[in-house]
Amino acid sequence: MTTFEKIISVTFSVIVLIVCVIFILTIGGVLEPNLGSDIMESIVNGVFWSKVLFVLAFIVMLFSLKELAFGKKIDNEGKEGIVLENESGKLIISKESLENLISGVGKEIVGAESITSKTFIDAEKNVTVNVNIVVSKDIVIKEISTELQKRVKEALKQTADLDVKYVNIKIKNISNKKSKRPNTENTEA
Repeated sequence: MTTFEKIISVTFSVIVLIVCVIFILTIGGVLEPNLGSDIMESIVNGVFWSKVLFVLAFIVMLFSLKELAFGKKIDNEGKEGIVLENESGKLIISKESLENLISGVGKEIVGAESITSKTFIDAEKNVTVNVNIVVSKDIVIKEISTELQKRVKEALKQTADLDVKYVNIKIKNISNKKSKRPNTENTEA
C-alpha cells in the first residue's frame, strides 16, 4: 500500500467513523435530528429500520476503527530487496547487491561482452532475474545462455540462500569482437 493510498484510506475511515458516531447518537436519542429532513425523522422514529440502521452503522464504525487501528502499515522494508529473518534478527539484501553479483557472474563467462540485470522479488520471495547481455560473434547463444542461467542460480543460492525461479535472458546485441577464450592448446606440460 503506497503512502497516498494509506492517506486516502485513513481519511475515508475517519469520515465514516464520524458519520457513524453521529448517526448512532441520533438514533439513540442523544442528539436531536434537527437536520430538518423528513427522511431522518422517519428513520429515527421507525422502530424496525432504526434498529437495522443502528446495527449497520455500528458494523461500519467497527470496520473504520479496525482500519484506523490495524490497517496495513506502510512497509518499505523489502521493496528494494529481499528480507530474510531468523530468531536473531533481519537481513536485508538490496536488489542492487543481487544485480552486482549477477553482473560479476556474467563477466566470468567466456563470450559475455557486457551484462546488465534486473531482479524481481514477489510476495512469496520468489526471485526472477532478467538479464540483458551482449555476446561475442563466435559464441553459441544457446550454450552461453544455459551456462549463465545455471551460474546465476548457483551464485544466488550459494551467496544469499535464494532459490531463483526464473533467469530470463535477452541477447541485447552480438558484437563483432571474438571471445577471449583461454588458450587450451598448450595446457599439457
